[in-house]
Amino acid sequence: MKMPNLMFKLFMAMLIFMSVSFFLFFLGSLFFDKTIFVEWEIFNLNCTSVVMSLIFDWMSLSFLMVVTLISSMIMGYSIYYMEGDSNPKRFVFILFMFILSMMFLIVSPNLISLLLGWDGLGLTSYALVIFYQNESSCNSGMITILSNRVGDSALLVGIGLMFYNSGWNFIMMDSLEPVVMMFIILAAMTKSAQIPFSAWLPAAMAAPTPVSALVHSSTLVTAGVYLLIRFSPFIVSSSLSSVCFFAGLLTMFLAGWVANFENDFKKVIALSTLSQLGLMFMIIGLNQSGLAYFHLVMHALFKSTLFMCAGFVIHNMKGSQDGRFAGLFNFGSPILGVVFSVTNLALCGFPFLAGFYSKDLILENTLTGTSGFFLVLMIILATGLTVSYSLRIFFFSVANKSKTFSINFSSDFSFVLVFSTLILFMMSVSGGFFLSWLMLWQGVVSELWEVEKFYVLLVIFFALCCMIFLMSDFMPIKMKKNIFWFSNIMMFLPPISTFYLPSFFLKWGSVTNKDMDKGWLEFYGPLGISKPIQSLANFLQKSQLVVFSTQYLLILFLLIFFMKF
Repeated sequence: MKMPNLMFKLFMAMLIFMSVSFFLFFLGSLFFDKTIFVEWEIFNLNCTSVVMSLIFDWMSLSFLMVVTLISSMIMGYSIYYMEGDSNPKRFVFILFMFILSMMFLIVSPNLISLLLGWDGLGLTSYALVIFYQNESSCNSGMITILSNRVGDSALLVGIGLMFYNSGWNFIMMDSLEPVVMMFIILAAMTKSAQIPFSAWLPAAMAAPTPVSALVHSSTLVTAGVYLLIRFSPFIVSSSLSSVCFFAGLLTMFLAGWVANFENDFKKVIALSTLSQLGLMFMIIGLNQSGLAYFHLVMHALFKSTLFMCAGFVIHNMKGSQDGRFAGLFNFGSPILGVVFSVTNLALCGFPFLAGFYSKDLILENTLTGTSGFFLVLMIILATGLTVSYSLRIFFFSVANKSKTFSINFSSDFSFVLVFSTLILFMMSVSGGFFLSWLMLWQGVVSELWEVEKFYVLLVIFFALCCMIFLMSDFMPIKMKKNIFWFSNIMMFLPPISTFYLPSFFLKWGSVTNKDMDKGWLEFYGPLGISKPIQSLANFLQKSQLVVFSTQYLLILFLLIFFMKF
């Protein structure tokens, strides 16, 4: 296993070097207000240039810095997690191609070049989800790739409609038609798993935990949000902000509710990702794309750390992902126990951690806006649900009763594990303070009543009481069972997206094939035409036989005539 470990270390060192380089370029671009734009023409067709473009501005460079930093730490974490795996080389190469696809998408201001990174993410994510090659991972991979193909199709339609604009460099355009923006938003909703395309994201948990840490923090699921941030001026001008707002709000509430009744350790964190993506969509719908990007970066930092700690717990539970067996985690692994607890608090938006600087601004901006009472109530409730499921998974991990093996082999004695986790942990703690000065240097001003500032605190306290009530024995068992059943199937989203909708189209296709293709079209089409053509051919054949007989008789008559005379 020395050779695969060497490959992981080489890729880790290369990605760390790239992250430091992108950080320096980001500072230069920000302080000197410079943007590098690279473009080359492939061919020209009827005054329409098909070009490949790359843009290096403060946003793309900062996101490249975050993606390469997280990817490098996950490469080091994979040394620990993938130890003993039979295909480490295949894993590291697919993972690196996945990272390259995301990097290419980040720096593409052109839909043609962006499509390469977009499709590359879909293909490599499918290869990573089915990495273990069992029935569960294959089913999850199929749901993932088919859901993403809907977005790919929408993006292709958007590219076709943008042909009338004589180019695809959206960064240079002043306006776009609302129809084009509808397809762009649809593509972003599928990639970021917004309602009704939310079923694939928890299913993608079949991938190895390092993949989950990368996919659900800064790469695949954030691609849709990043695309909408780039298209945010056109969303405002086309009056489609409400689509993003309501899709994000529903997704945030749904994911927060379901996560409170989920026992799978990784799925709870995946549903928290879904909830935070809904929050980003919602704030884009409120025309605050800069704030959405800042929360995107903060979320990437603490969510990757959370997944790495969850992978450590699963590894020590011999592959079990049931959070109820994760007790005494802080006793066997005190360092990672502290890391997991603090990053959970960052997810909740605890003051002065990374999540606080973005979530507090988002909530203040929401309360300041012109949204009605019902929408504000939904937003605050969704925030309370975030606190509830975060504290629930926290109590699972620090419970003083162990439901697993009598002998616990959990420990912190892995240098690459602690190193890769602590680097991201430090960013999760202090990254919000430093990056807020760099990314939100213009500031975000909100005007609130004194009592409005305490709305969220009241809802957090209420959510904590509800969580304790659900975990206790006060609720009747039958009611608890029904609520857990309804929530575990994600409010019927997976059956709708994997059974009812496909079965409708399958039945429709079967009826069409039977009645039309093999029925009326066959009778009046090829079969109906073939019968008169066959009759005509028989008639011509018989007529030719008469002609030939007449010719033979004429020739015979002429021979007899000439022989006689």
